[in-house]
Amino acid sequence: RGPKGWLLLVLLLACTLTLPTARAQTETPPEQPTLETLSEQALDAFKTGDLDTAAQSLQKLLDADPGNFVHYYNLACVRSVQNQPEAAADLLIQAVEHGFTDVTLLRKDPSLANARQTTTLQAMLDNWGSILDRRIETDLERARDRYGNRYWYIKDPGLRLAYACAYDEQTLAEVQDELRTLADWAMTNIFRLTDDNLAGPDDPWVLVILPNQKDFKRWAAESYGPAARNFNQAIGGHYAHDDKQLVTMDLGATLRHEFLHVLHWRSNTRHNQLHPVWVQEGLCSLIEDYDISHSGKLIPVESWRTNQAQFLAKTGHLLHIKDLVGISRQRFTSSRPLARYAQARALFLMIYREGKLAEWYAHFVENFREDPSGLASIEAVLDGDLEAINDRYIEFCRTLPEVPEEITRGMASLGIAIDAAGTGEGLRVAALVRRGTAGDLKLNDIITHIEGRPVRDYWELVRVLTSYDPGQQVTLRYRRARLHRETQVTLKAAE
Repeated sequence: RGPKGWLLLVLLLACTLTLPTARAQTETPPEQPTLETLSEQALDAFKTGDLDTAAQSLQKLLDADPGNFVHYYNLACVRSVQNQPEAAADLLIQAVEHGFTDVTLLRKDPSLANARQTTTLQAMLDNWGSILDRRIETDLERARDRYGNRYWYIKDPGLRLAYACAYDEQTLAEVQDELRTLADWAMTNIFRLTDDNLAGPDDPWVLVILPNQKDFKRWAAESYGPAARNFNQAIGGHYAHDDKQLVTMDLGATLRHEFLHVLHWRSNTRHNQLHPVWVQEGLCSLIEDYDISHSGKLIPVESWRTNQAQFLAKTGHLLHIKDLVGISRQRFTSSRPLARYAQARALFLMIYREGKLAEWYAHFVENFREDPSGLASIEAVLDGDLEAINDRYIEFCRTLPEVPEEITRGMASLGIAIDAAGTGEGLRVAALVRRGTAGDLKLNDIITHIEGRPVRDYWELVRVLTSYDPGQQVTLRYRRARLHRETQVTLKAAE
């Protein structure tokens, strides 16, 4: 058996193979089989104690992919076990310079026991907070160079977020308030039994970039290829954990989803775990659509995703829970991904409504080594055996209320034409049927809220409108150029 700590090496190598960084996307990498082969060779050699071979393979990885901090870290582990602590410490400094920010591994990885005896690594650990602060200042400076002085650049220490925002100051303030609300909900309903605070001094800052359409298209082309410029509606954004960077033009469901990824990754990092894709995407989809109760509590609600889960259940195509949790990342994201997301969200919605979400997450984290799929935690926390739970899941999905995805005749409507494509910030008024029939709204106004409920995209607008009847009066919040205003609108029956 090889040296202690090899499981951590497995985790990090797995990250490089399945979670490529934005940096790797902008450079010209070598052939993927070469990287994969070298990674496997290094891993196998480390596991069997053949440290010289592991070091040789990792050095080749560094030569081929010099911008990836994982290779520096893994080679540092090897050098430390080889009793070359100073060489290991120097490699860790280079890992940090290339973006490594996981202080938990530096402090606890048994492979680094020798390296931790050096004054070099101790000095780095003692100054970790300053290192993180310098990194976010560097990231903000790079953002200023890229996006210019028309963006807002601010930091939110409470969430360890920094913003580069193309929208105006009030819109940015609304975004900050919403993310704080989402963080409070997540801490209460998901992480309260496992993590005291997911924005602590050891948590790296995350740069949140909220670009205008032109800059978003440029980012999409750089990240996904030139063809992405023509499909920006299908690319909402993403959170790149290695780069600690969240990019989205959509201030609605995409921003909520990706922000929950930030919190979930922080939890993963603290516990030295890499949760499966159904957990990652199911949890983060849960809060895409929500309402606020009369008591002010945030409540996840049904959406177009649950419509898909309902359809699958009614047609007998809903995956058994044991099959859902066993899907690989590649299959989850490439083979009927919308159906996979829908089923994962529906399962977590059921767990949440049974009041077991935080309990399930705590059991999963505690027993991750024994069962990294999460299935055992479902059986342990939910009532009944697996088949009974699965039957309950099918019935839950089958009886979910269907959420309208378009405004049809007789439904409550604003009585105006809306650009369904949206702007990311909200919905543009495309035409007014008659002057004065929609409050103070004018052509090209951007509608963002109805009765304080966000309506950042068309699906969200339709879902919110279904809770009202024609003839009811509602308060709309909208932006006209630099002015943010409210107006009263009497809802009309759609024709």
